Amino acid sequence: MLEFETVYDVLSFAISLEHISQEFYIELLDQVDDESVKSFLRDMAAEEAKHEVQLRELVESGEELKLATVPVEEIDAYIEALKVPDDLDYKKAVKIARDKENASRMLYTILAGLMSDKEIKDMLLYLADQEQKHKEFFEKEYQRI
Repeated sequence: MLEFETVYDVLSFAISLEHISQEFYIELLDQVDDESVKSFLRDMAAEEAKHEVQLRELVESGEELKLATVPVEEIDAYIEALKVPDDLDYKKAVKIARDKENASRMLYTILAGLMSDKEIKDMLLYLADQEQKHKEFFEKEYQRI
């Protein structure tokens, strides 16, 4: 289990996961025939890249970020959502993407609740909202297949 001493630890973790998500969506393109889904996955990779940049800017801003208690079960859910089985097919990949987006939403919501700076809080809530929209897409796609 990961231990987080500071908000920076949590944000650094989130940055690395946003990067992993970009790679995941790019790799998933090879398993999709539908051009509209491919287009969405490309957009997802681009959005995750934007999230990574936003989080990096937050870390580099020098803002003093205080860490309250980050519920370990929420971090565990985030980590669990990233596990990718060896026998990955499209349906499993969509389920993983859905779970990852939901875990990201939870993490950003928790982080927003820890922030006293309104601008930082708003940015994290924006990221949480984006992840919710992504989750909803993957829920629909999972039901479709």
